[in-house]
Amino acid sequence: MKISKISSPLFLGLLLTSVFLGHGQNLTQTVKGKVTDIVTGSPLMGATIILIDSEPQLGVITDTQGFFTMENVPVGRQSFSCSYLGYEDALASEVLVGSAKEISLTIRLTESLNQLGEVVVQARKDQIKPNNKLATVSARSFGVEETKRFPASISDPGRMALSFAGVTNTDDTTNEIVIRGNAPNQLLWKIEGVEVPEPNHFSEEGYSPGAVSLLSTNMLGNSDFFTGAFPTEYGNATSGVFDIKLRNGNAENTEYAFQFGVLGTDLAVEGPFSKNYKGSYLVNYRYSTLTVLNEIIEVSEGSVPTFQDIALKLNLPIGEKTNLSLWGIGGISEDNQDNADQVNPIIEEDELFESKTYMGGLNIKHFFNINTSIDAALSFSGNKSDYVFSRDNTTNDNFFEERDILRNSALRISTNLNQKFNAKTTLKTGFVYSRLSYDVLTDEIQGTNTATLVDAEGNGTFLQFFSQAKYRFNEKFSSTFGLHLSSFSVNDDFVIEPRGGFEYKISPKHTLSAGVGLHSRRMPLNQYFIEIPDGNGNITTPNTELDLMRATHYVLGYDWRIIKNGHLKIEAYYQDLNKVAIANSPNFTDSFLNGVFIQGALTDSGKARNYGLEFTFEKFFSNQYYFLVTSSIFDSQYRAADGNWYDSRYNANYTFNIVGGKEFKAGKNGNNIFGINAKVLWNGGKRGTPIDLDFFDETGRIRLIQNQRNTLQFDDYWRIDTSFSYRINRPKVAHIISLDIQNITNRLNVDEEFFNTQTRMIETEYQLELLPLLNYRIEF
Repeated sequence: MKISKISSPLFLGLLLTSVFLGHGQNLTQTVKGKVTDIVTGSPLMGATIILIDSEPQLGVITDTQGFFTMENVPVGRQSFSCSYLGYEDALASEVLVGSAKEISLTIRLTESLNQLGEVVVQARKDQIKPNNKLATVSARSFGVEETKRFPASISDPGRMALSFAGVTNTDDTTNEIVIRGNAPNQLLWKIEGVEVPEPNHFSEEGYSPGAVSLLSTNMLGNSDFFTGAFPTEYGNATSGVFDIKLRNGNAENTEYAFQFGVLGTDLAVEGPFSKNYKGSYLVNYRYSTLTVLNEIIEVSEGSVPTFQDIALKLNLPIGEKTNLSLWGIGGISEDNQDNADQVNPIIEEDELFESKTYMGGLNIKHFFNINTSIDAALSFSGNKSDYVFSRDNTTNDNFFEERDILRNSALRISTNLNQKFNAKTTLKTGFVYSRLSYDVLTDEIQGTNTATLVDAEGNGTFLQFFSQAKYRFNEKFSSTFGLHLSSFSVNDDFVIEPRGGFEYKISPKHTLSAGVGLHSRRMPLNQYFIEIPDGNGNITTPNTELDLMRATHYVLGYDWRIIKNGHLKIEAYYQDLNKVAIANSPNFTDSFLNGVFIQGALTDSGKARNYGLEFTFEKFFSNQYYFLVTSSIFDSQYRAADGNWYDSRYNANYTFNIVGGKEFKAGKNGNNIFGINAKVLWNGGKRGTPIDLDFFDETGRIRLIQNQRNTLQFDDYWRIDTSFSYRINRPKVAHIISLDIQNITNRLNVDEEFFNTQTRMIETEYQLELLPLLNYRIEF
């Protein structure tokens, strides 16, 4: 399913007619936060936080629960250092301090291996090191600022990740994330520590990733993104992991944010429950702006995609050692297209798509002591989608309709025990119990005949257990090792997944790393329960016997701190996949790795391989500018039932990105900030399969040439995006005006080539043209 493409260029006019002038006074803000142990999350009392380059020096000390409050911090970019006896120092650098909203920092410290009094010279710490310290390779953290800053990300963490090495997207209108040539449905999404459906509007769980994120940046905290050989705690994933954290609301003051942009209108509110309680709430509601704008001007051909969503997080401390949180995210979306502009007047076509995605959980964290903590969660999530396409020839009885009705939900119970035995040894152990429910219907109507492909409902269980340890031999060398166990009741499959890795600091500027591990992934439930006639009048479900797909990841990395505030990173990887679902006939060459629903019996005898080399050259944000250059050369293939190897649908072979930006102080006393960012993206072209023209001439039906699967490669994809922003800081309020211009050169990138049965010609459909997105935000 693909939503309607927005007409471009789209010009909204001038949203604001006057220029805001900053006040001449020096503006300040309050910075708050918490300092914790990086392994257990236990609060650290007595840690010292200092505002770097402040005159006179400004510093505070954490209280018994690890909290701190620093007042009178000047607005603008500020950096903070944190130190605590027996722990390594930490740095929170280039934090954007605005005049309207108080800043909240969570600083996680690592226990030092050095004896007291011993002096060790270390390089500046990497600003993108993952929050999960059990990761050794193919991982990085990201925050709200990156999500907002990168051009064409439109404040969506998924689109922001497209600038990272090895990550691509084949469709401008969707939020698909292709990692190292793997299909988008091989990615695991986690929010607040629990697995969730893809958090996007217009999604079909397991197949269509959707088009607009459910995740507002008002809700996001610092999160992790993994592209291979991920830590043992992550299961049911073979390509990568998005581990999203939601931030807590302000526990002392009520704050608001309102945002109006082309894609959505947001309203967020946060604050404390009472003055003498550290609990807080954070609520965000968003509605599709296109629906409102379409009442004024036509912004889309045909239908207008409509969506709305709501998200909340309640943080409820219970004493000094226990914390309870309640969170939830839900969204509904609709995109209905009719025959209003159909070229052929005798054929009526209608396409309807509606979806609902929801997720929520109750999380509890308890600290037994500074070295031991436990996390537990009870969550419920699901996805409902209705897709109906019909074509009716008004001159005859040639009526066709296809329906895809999906209902998936999951009840999950999980727990993690974090144990730090000493500064060298840590252990994380846990389990996940998932009760999966499904109700799926896929059928086709041709004239008066109905063919049912899937019609099933029921339940299944997915059990996971993991245990992973990290041992730090010394300041230079550390290793991780562990096991992940997966058991799926639908196919009675049980997988033992060993994983390990190491990190070796050759010198303060040079680091070697490696990771290896076995990972598995189940398919969407409707693929298992497809119904197949056996020729004797009986209906069978042969796909229920398919094993979980396995992928063994091998990664070797080298990191060179080539500049003071940046690094050069090189990673080589190889992924060996087996138990791959492929068409159960040598006459058909499709595979589940192509990311589409296969209408037939499958076998798990397929194999696949992905390998490549990735480069990253990055300067972290400092001195008011940053840049990120990434390139990937890769190959992604699978072996079909005929014994031949074929390119996967996502084998673009190469991708290249350049992203950069600069900020300038403006206004009296430099209180305001003007920012400019740009991005250049160049990928190998999408792939397609030729049509058998002789078969069409004989039968009037379209059939692919099976032994030429994915052999067509369209023209290279490239585009240039840019964005501008102006932040006006005033006492207790801030205004942010931004303009994001996608595909500024109006490049016509090929989306697909399709066969026109009327003209018997191959025609080309293109992706989005130049698209300006204007946005206004106020914080107070």
